[in-house]
Amino acid sequence: MRSLPSPSNAANGGVDSWRQPMFAELLRGIRLRSTVYFRPELRAPWGIGIANRGTIFHIVVRGSCLLQVVGVADPVALRAGDFVVITQGNAHTMRDALPTQVADVFDLAKQHKADRNGRFRCGGKGAVTRLVCGGMQFENGTTNPLLAMLPSLLHVKATKQVGRIWLRSTLKHVLEELNSGGAGAAEVVTRLADILFIQAVRSYFEENADSAKFGWLAAVRDQQIGRALALLHAHPTEPWTIASLARRVALSRSAFAVKFTELIGEPPLRYLTRLRINTAAERLRLSDDKLNAIAAAAGYESVTAFTRAFRRNMGMTPGEYRAGRQVTDSPP
Repeated sequence: MRSLPSPSNAANGGVDSWRQPMFAELLRGIRLRSTVYFRPELRAPWGIGIANRGTIFHIVVRGSCLLQVVGVADPVALRAGDFVVITQGNAHTMRDALPTQVADVFDLAKQHKADRNGRFRCGGKGAVTRLVCGGMQFENGTTNPLLAMLPSLLHVKATKQVGRIWLRSTLKHVLEELNSGGAGAAEVVTRLADILFIQAVRSYFEENADSAKFGWLAAVRDQQIGRALALLHAHPTEPWTIASLARRVALSRSAFAVKFTELIGEPPLRYLTRLRINTAAERLRLSDDKLNAIAAAAGYESVTAFTRAFRRNMGMTPGEYRAGRQVTDSPP
């Protein structure tokens, strides 16, 4: 993990001196392994539902609709050019109007034959809405700190502002690739989805960094918990304890533990484990390093302790994870 400014130096430069490097580090860790997408063309009245299937994105190519996400209080109005990500895989519906009944989108895709570019048509005889919908599979999705800290819904609105030129140009490129049906189009779309997701997260950071009342963004802004996060990200292999972290940020052990958990949503040492396992999983995926070297670099005193922690967090041993990545990444 790349080094960050030390919190003692960061204190002199203000919150941004440790916040921006952490943002950059988290964004660097995003990597999509694959996307699965489909392209419904829907005529009003229409309604589609998607159960909990992991991280899902939607692009509104034409028309408008209402999005309802379980756990998000109010319906969200979407229009052409909008990009949304349901980050935690919450069940959700999309429809032309709230009274319209919904059907499972995967059932509809099976019932209506898609053309060579993946488009299928259904619904009534009214106004047309076109979507590109896809599932995102992330490397290290289980342990990536970024995915755990995001809100249930990221919504990047279409706008004519200069700062959103990236959205229009990237969406245009996605559609061109999907329409081309050329060799490698799926791989290109996956990389473009990578870019869209990173940009959506960056927009969320920029728009909420100074206003968030709770969660990771509020924690980074907090003078004490923000310094603790900077310590953990800069030195994840250190033998941190709640007491040692509390001393470094001038809080009592109990006050630090409570405040960290309230803002972050998980205890300090569980967050540290996520950082360590995420770093180790990246090395397993990208290198041929031996397990004892990876375990030591992740801050574990033995391969046995590392394997136990890895299995607990990832649901498999490091060897099984490495073998699975080799199968996934090998050419067909």
